[in-house]
Amino acid sequence: MATKTAKRSRMAKKPVRAAKKAAPPKKAARAVKKSAPKVRQAAMTRRTIDPGWAWDDRLPLAQAKQIGNTIYVSGQVAYDANGQLVGEGDIQAQTRQVFANIKTVLAAAGAGLEDIIKINTYITDQSKFMDMLSVRSEIFGNNPPASTAVVVAGLAFAGLLIEVEAIAIKA
Repeated sequence: MATKTAKRSRMAKKPVRAAKKAAPPKKAARAVKKSAPKVRQAAMTRRTIDPGWAWDDRLPLAQAKQIGNTIYVSGQVAYDANGQLVGEGDIQAQTRQVFANIKTVLAAAGAGLEDIIKINTYITDQSKFMDMLSVRSEIFGNNPPASTAVVVAGLAFAGLLIEVEAIAIKA
């Protein structure tokens, strides 16, 4: 008998529960956007800065680009105006030449070293880092720009120990 009862209860239909009424969906919070009056901004002037060096004419690069009053200086290396390496094996001499080149590029854009806000420095020998910093201190004094320094395995051409990129905002 117990078996029949168990069989019946398994076969018996379960009572259907009454479905709960779903609450109305909550409205999502939303911000009301007011459209601002459309002001047509003049396009920022873009120009290529060329310091007049002949040695870089064969390379597909710009020594700097100016957009508005911001100047982006490409990585400068220790080549003089004639494309000759300055200070082979001497990080301090190369650092001075690099910053002389940056100064020349910025001057072609009507700016100066004091307008630099950020530099990225790439050196090939970590043991020469402090030597590079001492020259950089001579150049910037008590007003250094924001900076990053990275030690790399090598630079684009043989003999180069340092390369520096800069961003300047012309006052």
